[in-house]
Amino acid sequence: MAEGAAADNVKRFVRRYGTVIGGLLIFITFSLTSPYFFTMVNFLLILKQMSMLTIVSLGFAFVMAAGGFDMSIGFAMGLVNVFFATVLNSTSSLLLAVGTALGIGMSVGTINGLLVAYLHLPDFIATFAVGSVTFGAKMLYSGGHPVFLRNPPAAFRTIGQGYVGSIPVPVIIMIAIFIIALLVLHRTKLGQHIYSIGGNPMAALYAGINVRRKRFYTFLISGLSVAITSIVLTSRLGSGQPGAGENFLLDTISVCFLSTTMFGEGETTGAGVFVGAFIITMLNNGLTMLNVPYHVQFITKGVVVILAVSLSVLLGRKVRIRLL
Repeated sequence: MAEGAAADNVKRFVRRYGTVIGGLLIFITFSLTSPYFFTMVNFLLILKQMSMLTIVSLGFAFVMAAGGFDMSIGFAMGLVNVFFATVLNSTSSLLLAVGTALGIGMSVGTINGLLVAYLHLPDFIATFAVGSVTFGAKMLYSGGHPVFLRNPPAAFRTIGQGYVGSIPVPVIIMIAIFIIALLVLHRTKLGQHIYSIGGNPMAALYAGINVRRKRFYTFLISGLSVAITSIVLTSRLGSGQPGAGENFLLDTISVCFLSTTMFGEGETTGAGVFVGAFIITMLNNGLTMLNVPYHVQFITKGVVVILAVSLSVLLGRKVRIRLL
């Protein structure tokens, strides 16, 4: 009996913290193989690199927690980048440019929410179609060329390149949004309703939750996170790049799938997103330091996600994700 109880305790521990342990093993491996990895300078660099991924993944987490999916985020980010830079060039007003970026991001989220929550189109198809439209729109407007900024205000550079002491400003923005997302997801009625919808939409409906409205809100939040990420990204690049956000989709999906294997019973959590973003960014950082080819990095990230989710399934956890 004692041996059985001990085995169950080990199984529960691995089920809850296995991915975190895997992340620690990756951290130790890179620390032993590269003399530059385990340094304060590189740690701050990882935090800076993961800031944008964390912000957009937190927005994606709201959609995923409600059982949905948002395939438009990468293309929408490029659209926001281009118009944010264009408005800043035309008006020299950072406030107006930020307002435009937020408006575009939330508009994309609104369209996604209307199509999915109110017209009942499948999440995957609707958001992919919206992403296709945003891709065409940004290419039509920009001709595929970057929008280079002319004498942007100093405050603009601070967003993506500034420091408060030794802490990068993007890291401070990430932490602030992480705390807000954590509180909303886990300490408010909206968060409780979102998780209820993700667990069982019909039961949530019978419990009196306005399922359509709450699902609509999740896409609106995702669009807002895309806009904020785009603002930071444009500031960091110093230009509006039409294709700059497209690589974020794979990493965001990886982060949110990793999140479902940590700290909860198959659910996307705020803390899980933060740790998942750190793991994915650490992989990118460490593999780059070891001069691993770029395409191999994609393979490695895919294998890590497969192993993490497979471990979760083998240990008996149900990963609740509804694509359609």
